[in-house]
Amino acid sequence: MKLFRKSFITVAISIAAVLVIFGNLARADDNLIVRKSVVDLTLEEKAEFVSAVKALKTTILPDHKTNIYDEFVAQHISAMGLMLEDAQGPAAGHDGAHTSSLFLPWHREFIHRFEQALRSLNPNVTLPYWDWTDPQAFDAIFQDDLMGSNGEGVNIEIPGLGIAQGGVVQTGPFATANGWEVNPDLHIKPSGETFGSALLRFFQVPPVTQYPIPKEDVDEILTLDDYETFRQALEGFIKPNSEGEPIVGVFQHNYSHALVGGATFDFTVGRPEPLGTMADLASSINDPVFWLIHANVDRIWAEWQANGREGSDYYPASGGLYGENLNDRLWPWDGGESTPANQGPGDILSFLPALSPEDIVTAADTLDFKHYGYTYDTLNATASAPYMQLRTLGMVAFGTVSWQVLQKRQRKKV
Repeated sequence: MKLFRKSFITVAISIAAVLVIFGNLARADDNLIVRKSVVDLTLEEKAEFVSAVKALKTTILPDHKTNIYDEFVAQHISAMGLMLEDAQGPAAGHDGAHTSSLFLPWHREFIHRFEQALRSLNPNVTLPYWDWTDPQAFDAIFQDDLMGSNGEGVNIEIPGLGIAQGGVVQTGPFATANGWEVNPDLHIKPSGETFGSALLRFFQVPPVTQYPIPKEDVDEILTLDDYETFRQALEGFIKPNSEGEPIVGVFQHNYSHALVGGATFDFTVGRPEPLGTMADLASSINDPVFWLIHANVDRIWAEWQANGREGSDYYPASGGLYGENLNDRLWPWDGGESTPANQGPGDILSFLPALSPEDIVTAADTLDFKHYGYTYDTLNATASAPYMQLRTLGMVAFGTVSWQVLQKRQRKKV
């Protein structure tokens, strides 16, 4: 059965590479697809999700330099390359995906496109989320039937705090031995050096040891009315205290990255030094846990919006740098306006897919998550209108370039 399934996917991709067949991916009704918690996934759902992720890692489209998964990796890293000196265009000079108002809309668009790539291979697949307030979620995620385990082989003493244990991931579907090889040119440290070709994890390195994150902290964030305060708290730079004043630290999204990847603080360079893949913000996408974390970030934003904060009144219209305002174009879906600087030991820009000039996304386009055709199991949302998704025979073979544009156009018609 496994051989037949693998052969079928290969044939479907090969045919669709030369013959595009358009059609609608029918659902039983017009309800949205539902993203649900990892703790509620069945064994079959876990297997299908893992299989689809790994298929993207091994699929290289005609005239593309690398596989589809690594094209997503290159986009995420390069968004941060906009803040480097050699970046060009109106978005140059700041991070194109983090540390500002665009963090939430950028990642909503980004993970939706990844989900569509997965669903082009298997329409049963949706992105699961990691509710980091759920005591059961950590153990559910880091099993060999989903994300695999902690890394092994390295012990690092954290002065006054304890021992960090981790290293190369040895078990589970994303271990090197099981076919998950990371491109060293896309697996880079803040220094520009490479982490190497293996996935690295260091669980719960002191002082980032607490799990779960208190549910009360998320509940408090959901009471915030100002978008920018909410965004900073969810991204994980601040935490409101009992008086509502911000405490600066590492929380929520940022904390979850550190919880899996591990980091030490080197006072000689003045920044945290990542030990594992997830602890480096740019390269973290090489660890598929990335998608679970960002689905949860998006879920919390969706819940915040559903609680009477929908629409453009709850996003800054102006006053930010280019890309941060409501109607600014978000890189890389900016029609070619901006170009990030290169990073690392190789040529990251050469791994980017060549997006169409018509593939344009602004923050305004992302505010209604229902128009993307999904909801979360913690929400009672239904589609405001039928969401017709353009498909091909194995649409992934139609290309990350073309199908992204077509999905964008289709969403605007809703």
